[in-house]
Amino acid sequence: MKKSRLFMVILMVLTVEAFSQPGPGDVFREYMWCKENGDAGGSLRVGGREGYEGSIVLEHDFDLKHATKAEVVIEKILCHDRTTGLAIQINESDWIYIPEPPTIPVPQSAYQHHFYPTVRIPLSCLKQGKDNTFRMKVDEKHPWKWPQNLIYGVHFRIYYDPEQKLHPAGRIINPKPDEAIGQSLTLTVDANSPNDEVKQVDYIGLYEDVNFEGDGIYRQWHYHFYHARIMHYIGSATNAPYEVAWDTSWVPDQKQSMQIAARIIDSTNLIYMTEAVDNLRFERPGCSVELCKPYDIPQRWVTRGGEKEERFDITGNLRKAVAAQLVWASWSPGYMNGIYINGTKVFDSEGPRYQYYAHRVTIEDVSCFKPGVNVLKTGKTPKINGKTVHGMEVNWPGIMVLIQYRDLQ
Repeated sequence: MKKSRLFMVILMVLTVEAFSQPGPGDVFREYMWCKENGDAGGSLRVGGREGYEGSIVLEHDFDLKHATKAEVVIEKILCHDRTTGLAIQINESDWIYIPEPPTIPVPQSAYQHHFYPTVRIPLSCLKQGKDNTFRMKVDEKHPWKWPQNLIYGVHFRIYYDPEQKLHPAGRIINPKPDEAIGQSLTLTVDANSPNDEVKQVDYIGLYEDVNFEGDGIYRQWHYHFYHARIMHYIGSATNAPYEVAWDTSWVPDQKQSMQIAARIIDSTNLIYMTEAVDNLRFERPGCSVELCKPYDIPQRWVTRGGEKEERFDITGNLRKAVAAQLVWASWSPGYMNGIYINGTKVFDSEGPRYQYYAHRVTIEDVSCFKPGVNVLKTGKTPKINGKTVHGMEVNWPGIMVLIQYRDLQ
């Protein structure tokens, strides 16, 4: 095998290893730490002049009996561009470096991002019971001498042997494999646990949609965590038959079949991911949704630095377009100063300052769009009282656009 091809195979394996997710049939627990209070929206500042010092002591009582593997999930915001070398030490382990997302152009530290790397860690670095600790660092080298990542959560996921560990179980009752899904769907599951009662069921799906996960991968099992809470997924239920209504009216059309699975969580916080219901498809007569993926994303997309532009393509028949949505993840959008499409201002501002925010803005007037290439621009944040302020950070993969089409009678 040629060296270049071998390198690509190794890179693919490492990427899968570094950014894996639980799969159907897995049994696991998630021990979640987050910093709810404090500045920057309740974050841990890693590195720089204001970085924390010492180790974080976890209050969780870790159960390692019948454990087979472990991983750590980091809620990471780039924050100061050109910050590199994020790493975590667990108890007295060697430093474990957090890979950059391979889907962001190199150097990834030049592009604002908020993503959720999942990294395999040795089981041997964890201790049974309480008083596990961790600490984090970044590379001290930085072009303007202030390296800093913001961390909103650190989660430890422990997997168990399902043959050895008593665990919740169940299966999705509705929908069934090979079914067609309309503009709404009621999901139900048959769930139980030998340990105690089922506390919650989370429904997640494998399909193409907007990317709040921050890695720019549009087709994946869609969900992530913010401050240790599951976000941007189909939905949750706490009482049998664990019904969740899924409104699909803004979910994009699918080129491939979809899958749905459920995370069944019992009162001991043990989680079982059901087998997936597969070969699902949309049948939405008269309704279509186009996902317009942004490209030409600028480096250092912070609005205090001036106007910034991206592009996206529209392939649908705009004569049938009835509405659009702008979808993106930002930090400190309280300093944003307008969004323009092809030179027309379509939105002014929303959201807090110095915090994470997830946007889904509906645009009723679609006259600003045109077939083919479109240009989206964010306005420059002006000085306030003569002083430069932070501005809004637009995180990878940029501002996504959904176009909703209806057959007009």
